[in-house]
Amino acid sequence: MQPELLEVQRFLLDCPPFDELNGDQRQWVAGQIKAAYVNEHNVDGLFKQHSPALYIVRSGGFDLLAPDGHLIERLESHDLFGFPSLLSGRAVVNKLQVIEDGIIYIITAAVFDQLRQHVRAFEQYFIRAHEQRLLSETARREGDVTRRGNLTGTANSNGSRQGSAVDTGAAGVTELGLAASGPKQEPVASYDALQLPVAEVIVRAPVMLSIHTTIKEAAERMRDEKVSSVLVVEGPVAENAAAEGAVVKGTVVNDTVVNATAVNSPADSEAAAVKLCGILTDRDLRNRVVAQGLAYDLQVNAVMTQAPATVYGRQTLMDALAIMTQENIHHLPVLNDADQPIGMITNTDLMRQQRSEPIMLISALNKAASKAQLVAEAAHIPAYMQTFAARVHDTTMVGRLLASLTDSMTRKLISLYEQEHGVAPGPYCWIAFGSQGREDQVLSSDQDNGLLLGNGLNDNQLDWFKGLGEYVSGGLHECGIPLCPGDIMASNVDCRRTLDGWLERFKSWTESPTPKALMYCQIFFDSRLVYGNKRLYQRYREQVARLAQKDFFLGNLARLQVSVQVPLGLFNRFRGTESGKDSDLINIKRYGIALINDIVRIYSLQAGIMVPQTLARLEALKGSKLLNNKDNQSLAEAWQFLTELRLQHQLQTWGSDQPKNALDPDELSTLTRRQLKTAFRIIKECQQGVGLKFGRIG
Repeated sequence: MQPELLEVQRFLLDCPPFDELNGDQRQWVAGQIKAAYVNEHNVDGLFKQHSPALYIVRSGGFDLLAPDGHLIERLESHDLFGFPSLLSGRAVVNKLQVIEDGIIYIITAAVFDQLRQHVRAFEQYFIRAHEQRLLSETARREGDVTRRGNLTGTANSNGSRQGSAVDTGAAGVTELGLAASGPKQEPVASYDALQLPVAEVIVRAPVMLSIHTTIKEAAERMRDEKVSSVLVVEGPVAENAAAEGAVVKGTVVNDTVVNATAVNSPADSEAAAVKLCGILTDRDLRNRVVAQGLAYDLQVNAVMTQAPATVYGRQTLMDALAIMTQENIHHLPVLNDADQPIGMITNTDLMRQQRSEPIMLISALNKAASKAQLVAEAAHIPAYMQTFAARVHDTTMVGRLLASLTDSMTRKLISLYEQEHGVAPGPYCWIAFGSQGREDQVLSSDQDNGLLLGNGLNDNQLDWFKGLGEYVSGGLHECGIPLCPGDIMASNVDCRRTLDGWLERFKSWTESPTPKALMYCQIFFDSRLVYGNKRLYQRYREQVARLAQKDFFLGNLARLQVSVQVPLGLFNRFRGTESGKDSDLINIKRYGIALINDIVRIYSLQAGIMVPQTLARLEALKGSKLLNNKDNQSLAEAWQFLTELRLQHQLQTWGSDQPKNALDPDELSTLTRRQLKTAFRIIKECQQGVGLKFGRIG
């Protein structure tokens, strides 16, 4: 099978190291590539006919297995394998197992050798990949016995799918082993890449179109620029470009677009502010133009995705990953602090930075074809998260990643339910509350979720959503997310309400703040949209925020918060918070992290801030008259210290019956004890501030 030439060239441009080739070299390679559709019935014969060779996964999913059945790598689109035999002449011993039927591109040994001879960067890429492959094999052989003692599961290579003897090695890919039933290999890559600012990894200046550009012109520009998405903007620069039918481009300097020009225009135009209006992708052209039979002379604003999700250049790749996962998108516009576009980041960019295990883990969850497969993939999360948590420097990434994983499982379960029961009979939102809403989950966090429904639903429609709530909550429980002891889940009719129903409930809580109502408010005011109608959620969130600004309600909430005593007694000594044999332990979640969440929440409610994350709320409160900058910084530092301390404690006690949130201060170092006392003093002082400002306590 001979693939279409231009399609292959575009694919290779996003496939390292082929992105190191010039245009003529890529065109030549594309003409030499053959494509094969691979399934479990033909995989064995296919590789006997085309070996040795370099293989590139175009679509589908495949597992590379060692002779002993150990999973070497899960291969997905853009992954390469087969190069060790081309470099070393080593006999083929590994096997390829089909997980999902797909297309594989084949590059012969002769073509591979020519590229090595003429493109040094191409050769060096595979030499480094081969060295890493050998190191990984050595590390696995040395560590297999230890890992078998530490990880659950036994190796089993006798699956029902056909395998083929293939020499393999995945270029630049960390070893995840999600689908393996045997021991999981330790990741090789560092996680520092996920902490890089987005602006540092943008690969090119933004390609932008005026909203007045026609669909035909847009498609031509995307072809010429070799991009699969463009930003659609309006403003002086965009208008100048539109007059010439040109793309607006700029140079990124210090996270700012400067020297913006209209390409192919008679003269350079002055740099000026532009407003991001939308994004146009290949998928938009395919689904909204070609499939709908629209005229190509329509303007792009008729088919673009309006008001797209965005990320700021100062945010991290982890932030970008979380947004792309939450929105289920593959292209994310990047803005500077002046809300000016500075580029676009894609899934390919994330994978190029680091064949990231978090990305591949989320991808595996998203690709699960059934609930049983989703549950099987989710079973690997605890062991993986322990490894991840032990390696990252920014501990907030752990909570955000866990929230992203829970979001992915939730969306997949919703999709599976809709496949079986049809599309939803009305607009709705699946909302995460509590720790998932704040994105500070830990492995022991239970479910806190609910359904927001459009008004005017009949009984049959409500039954559909009843089934959805029960299916997803039950499915998350099977995936390892515990059921909420307080029944704050969408399976509970009280957490499955119409817009009017939710607003009525919040109104009653704020007007009659009983102790139980105030307890609920600590959970329900920290909310985040996981899936569903964005406009419906925005209406809900804005109206809830207005209800929360009532002085009477905030005063009662403040008095509740001040009533919780910080575990510092006379002479600044620690005071145990637990009972029985654990009476000397201190629960740093309940009497530390949660208290900071509560303090920051009340300031945010007063200010009308709608983001749920604690650190994001503090960032939004900077410069506020409500909370001075010194207290703001102190609360942020205390929250980060306590979060890291709890994480380290949980890593040390994981797998034991010791409390996961309560620790013995006598077992801490002198420095850590001093820091813990400082954190508690900060909380106590800020509690007093809340009491004075909101509760009239003093």
